[in-house]
Amino acid sequence: MGRRFTILVADPECDGYARDLEVYLKTTRPAWDLKFARAAEEARAFLDSDRPDAAVLAVEFAEGGREGIALLFHVRRHMPHTPVVLLSGSCDARALRDAFLAEAVGEDMRRLAVDPEGFLFREEMGFRGDFAPLARLLADGLFKHGRVANETGVLVTHGTDTMAWGLAYLRYALKNLTANVAVTGSQVPLEGYFSGSDALGNLKTALYLLNRLRPARLFAVFNNGKSIFSGRLTKYRKWDTDAFDGKMAASAGADGIRALRADWVFIPYEDQKLQDLHLIRTGGTIESARGASELGALRPTGDFVWKYLNDPLAGLFVNPHRHDLFALDSSNISYEEWGEIARAIAKIGIAEADTAFDPTVRPVVANPLFTTAEYAAQFAACGRGAIFAGYGGGNANVREASPRSVLPALREAVSQGKVVAVTSQVPLEPYDVEYETGLGLLEAGGIPCGDLPLADAQVKLSYLLGHQEELERAVAETGLDRRRIYAGAFLSGVSMRKAHGLETFRKVLGLPKRPLRILPQDPFAGRPFGEALAAVVKALKG
Repeated sequence: MGRRFTILVADPECDGYARDLEVYLKTTRPAWDLKFARAAEEARAFLDSDRPDAAVLAVEFAEGGREGIALLFHVRRHMPHTPVVLLSGSCDARALRDAFLAEAVGEDMRRLAVDPEGFLFREEMGFRGDFAPLARLLADGLFKHGRVANETGVLVTHGTDTMAWGLAYLRYALKNLTANVAVTGSQVPLEGYFSGSDALGNLKTALYLLNRLRPARLFAVFNNGKSIFSGRLTKYRKWDTDAFDGKMAASAGADGIRALRADWVFIPYEDQKLQDLHLIRTGGTIESARGASELGALRPTGDFVWKYLNDPLAGLFVNPHRHDLFALDSSNISYEEWGEIARAIAKIGIAEADTAFDPTVRPVVANPLFTTAEYAAQFAACGRGAIFAGYGGGNANVREASPRSVLPALREAVSQGKVVAVTSQVPLEPYDVEYETGLGLLEAGGIPCGDLPLADAQVKLSYLLGHQEELERAVAETGLDRRRIYAGAFLSGVSMRKAHGLETFRKVLGLPKRPLRILPQDPFAGRPFGEALAAVVKALKG
């Protein structure tokens, strides 16, 4: 039986619509239980004793009174994760505005962020027999505050060497995700219950988030379970358990898990438990054991995670399911295996899988000893796209007369139709256009990568070029410049180190008087490609 939600309706006039509302919700929202209060005192007593999941509060309980506003403030002070919808008559609209503003101007109220989830006039509801607006406001409020029930969670165990690429692949491959997916592994093999492995902290944090994080999120857990990443992963240590840096969404410590993003919300119910936990095993260090050979090298042939989940962590789920895809060191994993992971998640029924990636997008790395001909050979080895990893701030030798300049090779690659994105081989901190030696790469046809590390940039460009026919169709149908559409798609959701970085690239594109509108969020992560591309084109056309 699924979770039930209690909704308090505090309104002295509720007798006029209570029965009809109960009948409506029995059909449309059968998990909602209604409780009615016809006086402010009764409502406050119910709030304090039963703590409902949501509340509908009439603004006026008596002529000239503001009991509904006072109840709203009471909820915000003592139950900040409880959604509230305010109810009034349309004839009271001006009084509602004046009363709310008058009560909300205090310093205490500003700090508490008292805004309700919605306002509704009775004329929009029971008096016309239309309860859909109220149900919609309540449903949105319940979701906003994490008052949901996580039924399913997916845990993917993965080796560390290519985890950054694997997480980025899933970010674009999984569409319309409806449940949480966690990716984790370890630097030290798990081996057994008394292991000193960092897997213990990683698995505990991952399971807690699969259970309590409002769905649906894809994230990675690492660094002894202390760091929760939404993307932009970079492995920067070979052996230390604090091995990864990335875009942090939450952190775990002695005081529990703290969200670092406003849109990350935790389910407040202490009895929350996954009905189904799906473990997708791919090998990696977390499952590694010493081989039988005399050299004793680690091999991913163990079966430790399943046993660990079903003993100390078994209280977080009801039904465990295991999916043994393969047992590989992540050094042996690439697009084919990540596609298999994505399809396995889709088969569980919580997403669709789009595995159309172009695996010929390859890195070209700056080196002071390479010649122009050697750079040309690197670009020739790429397919339809390349990621050029320059030095420091994304710089390289761009001296026209130098036999070691990358410019002739980059220009030739762009003239052949290759899409070249420019980043830095230094792993941490975002790339930006700061030096003339970096600007020359963009003037030659490169697209800046901003805060995308090498793995994310390579996978995103691979995903875009895996749908090149749709991109070219958009170029033909819209009349927009080809490089502008490709840049708009690649840069969606990308941020620069400094505000002038994007402005500089706009001038490089030859748009000194026209804005280059870049979407602040990446629509290609989680949304179908056609839908995401339409959003990019709409932004570019302004």
